[in-house]
Amino acid sequence: MKLEAALAEQPQHVPDALVRDFDLYGIPGLVDGYSADIHALWKQVQDSFPDIFWTPRNGGHWVATRHDDILTLCTDTARFSNTEPFIPIGIVPHTGPSQLDAPEHPPFRKLVSLAFTPASLNKATVRARAAASDIIAALRPQGRCNFMHDFAGVMPIVTFLNLLGMPETEAPYLRDLAERMVPGQPGAQDAWGEAGDYIAALIREHQANPGDDFISMLVHAQVMGRDLTPTERQNVVQLVVTGGLDTVINTTAFAMTHFARNPDLQRELRENPELYDGAVDEITRRFGTSNLARLTRCDTALAGVSIKAGEQVLGIFPLAGLDERVNPDPMTFDPHRVGRRHLNFGSGPHTCLGARLARREIRIFLEEWIARMPECRIVEGTSPRMAAGLINTMRDLHLEWEPA
Repeated sequence: MKLEAALAEQPQHVPDALVRDFDLYGIPGLVDGYSADIHALWKQVQDSFPDIFWTPRNGGHWVATRHDDILTLCTDTARFSNTEPFIPIGIVPHTGPSQLDAPEHPPFRKLVSLAFTPASLNKATVRARAAASDIIAALRPQGRCNFMHDFAGVMPIVTFLNLLGMPETEAPYLRDLAERMVPGQPGAQDAWGEAGDYIAALIREHQANPGDDFISMLVHAQVMGRDLTPTERQNVVQLVVTGGLDTVINTTAFAMTHFARNPDLQRELRENPELYDGAVDEITRRFGTSNLARLTRCDTALAGVSIKAGEQVLGIFPLAGLDERVNPDPMTFDPHRVGRRHLNFGSGPHTCLGARLARREIRIFLEEWIARMPECRIVEGTSPRMAAGLINTMRDLHLEWEPA
């Protein structure tokens, strides 16, 4: 589906004072679709626009930019449905369990959660650390790399494949596919179709040759006392295989960009490993990735703004952590910060199931890359390329250091 170019008609209940010409995929400040600091641009939106506003772009929808309002979208399921989380509606094929509400959602969530048992997480974590160590050993003598492609885009995917019991040889293809599937980017629609074909083939393979891996379990699973329908099976497997590919990739790349610009942070973390727990939480707060909507179930109000049934409200989730009302001096990265609040893994019934794995991977990034690599800097003459959309993404991050 192409992004909608036509502007939606302003509904009668929307006051002129709350209308902004805002495009999720082209926020103010982007140059040729990219920015060297996407979170700074999002913060400008939060600071200069109303807390909740309406835009005629992408079908017409509301936008919430503050922590407490986004939290309400996540947790007040009586008023806000998860059935249409993407802007505009239809840009992403239906993702099955993640677009269900109760009572259908909990049984599917319970099924998918079986991938994230303590034993599975421990096994995946061991492999993640080994992968990170191997990558660093190979890169360190070279003195430079494209961090996005050489580390951030490798370690998390290898980890996830091990969690699911899939071969690591699939990592390069899935990394490329994840990059091409980002909604709003050129070729995304074709990439989603390609992903559907890939998942269908994966299901057929595991139906014919079942093993003791998680994909085989999903293929033969039951839910609510019955077998999965073919559509449910396709959606569940596709959600599991592709749903967790991009979050840690982009989060670690955003964090590394900040560290490369602030070598004192690299030194502080390297010399004080006791700060890693705080740094993991601060990375998660400061460098959010996903922007998702809710569909209003009934005529209601959010922070005093009248919203009608059937209207979408987009939550800019990274801005929840950048809201100075809940996190003082929010743009400063502070591993010592106490009482930080954010919603980058969501909240309520759709809280990200992979949150524990993501935190472990971010910690491994700190313990392996930050602790073992020389001080890194951005290669002179290059600039990070970050894009906005349903997922805030990084395209390139060229680093250099003094090789040992």
